Amino acid sequence: MGHPTLPSRLRPGAPGPDIASAHDPSCLMACLRGHGGTLAHVLGALGAFRARHGHWPRRLCLYPETLAALVQDLTPLGFYRCQHRLDIVADLARDLFCGDDSGNVSVYRIQAASAPANIDAAAIWLGLSPPATGGPHGTPRSLATPKPPR
Repeated sequence: MGHPTLPSRLRPGAPGPDIASAHDPSCLMACLRGHGGTLAHVLGALGAFRARHGHWPRRLCLYPETLAALVQDLTPLGFYRCQHRLDIVADLARDLFCGDDSGNVSVYRIQAASAPANIDAAAIWLGLSPPATGGPHGTPRSLATPKPPR
């Protein structure tokens, strides 16, 4: 499955020069306390649902172990912000399974990984990261780390 990269505003460490002006370290301190690996997968699942269905999910089903890891990744404020937007359900049969009230679903482990822009949008939607600006002509700047050159 690989290890997805957290949006840059949710990663510890100094930001690169291209995002230094948009970086808000207080967001990191307020929402994230772990390494963020589980959170990155959750953001990917939410972003994949939105990319597929055009709107955000209402429910997120996680294995109990995944839910426990997410709780460890987030501060109480960060987890509250997630619960404010989503019904987070511990489910022994489904992990990283997003759904809405209309029956639309997205299964993260089966479907393609989400694009970095979708992961960024999920972090902003949950309130874990403020919107980034500062791209050319005032367009939003991506929060995700660009892929290294090959």
